[in-house]
Amino acid sequence: MKKIVISVVLVLVIVIFSLVWGKDSPEPSQSLALINGLVIDGTGSPPVKGAVIVISKPHIVAVGPSIKVKLPPNIEVIDVQGSTILPGFINTHVHHGYSEYNLQAWARAGVTTVRDLGANPRAPLFSIRDNLNKINKNARLIAAGPFLTAPAGYPLVPFGSSSALELDTITEVRQKVKQLLDQGADVIKCGVESGDIFGLSIPVLSLEKLSEIVRIAHEQNTRVSAHISVSKDLERALNAGVDDIAHMAVDSVPDRLIKRMIADDVYWVPTLELWTGVGHGFGEKAIHNLRRFNQAGGKVALGTDYGGYITEFDLGMPDREIKYMQEAGMTPAQIIMAATRNAAYVCNLADTLGTIEPGKIADLLVVKDNPLHDLEALTEVQMVIHNGVIIRSQVP
Repeated sequence: MKKIVISVVLVLVIVIFSLVWGKDSPEPSQSLALINGLVIDGTGSPPVKGAVIVISKPHIVAVGPSIKVKLPPNIEVIDVQGSTILPGFINTHVHHGYSEYNLQAWARAGVTTVRDLGANPRAPLFSIRDNLNKINKNARLIAAGPFLTAPAGYPLVPFGSSSALELDTITEVRQKVKQLLDQGADVIKCGVESGDIFGLSIPVLSLEKLSEIVRIAHEQNTRVSAHISVSKDLERALNAGVDDIAHMAVDSVPDRLIKRMIADDVYWVPTLELWTGVGHGFGEKAIHNLRRFNQAGGKVALGTDYGGYITEFDLGMPDREIKYMQEAGMTPAQIIMAATRNAAYVCNLADTLGTIEPGKIADLLVVKDNPLHDLEALTEVQMVIHNGVIIRSQVP
């Protein structure tokens, strides 16, 4: 009997000790340092050679030349051997983002965040997003939810799309936009498509309704993205006060609208890959208009419209979009900023993503060579870090 009692007591002591030890003992180190890197930080500043980045999951805590950054004790150190370190890329215009397969393909390529601008309103989109974002191998999903449009508006016409939410009265606008925001929409997407490129006359939300959408979104610190394809719809969107324009216009954009976009600090998401895939000369017109906008000093955010049309798109690093941006006269530095700092702003995440700075979330892309010399280097992925955790590595 005494042996049984002693055994029970010993078991209880071990269990209690284990619980106490598990509670009080420190977690395994979540710190990491990358050394000997060439850092392109996304701000437009010159690259830093021989740089060190110190990460304490999930944030960057220090970055700079090795002579200025002191490594904490007991930290995991990875020598990237002269490879280039950039912020994780962001694709600000995709569809089919509620797919673990797609999100992991983007993340492995170094596109660590995507913004989905339209999906079926009958699905529990934001709970799906939240669950997908719990899986660190997935790219971060920024979700608009459904596409807001007029009754029988675009994309219901001409595509019969199920990704749209029709808004009829101003009361309905207020109710449904507030409901979307309350449910957790990260961004609001509205259609301003009158149908010219389709040879149709498609109903468009009135300026009053568009302006009310923007007012309600801005009251809750949420940005509004507007689909357009021609200049008259661009002007309507600008009159309503939207934050970014989804798709480059494919007609002749008046200089005054380009100047107005710049004055109003409205970003353009060109989706050149889409327009080139559609054909009809739209790709060339979009590239020409992007060239004019960029030369005038406009702010561009990278976005492709992945899955938004029946044409081929790059899943992963948007190589073709980048190539077309180069054709439009954008420099490698400008393209990198469009895919990082500017894209983070469009996603309303400029305070947390898009640049390599202390306090920002450690979403990093490490590539073998310098993409400022040749953007093809972006395909030579050595490492991807997402939320401070390595999710892909080929560095010895």
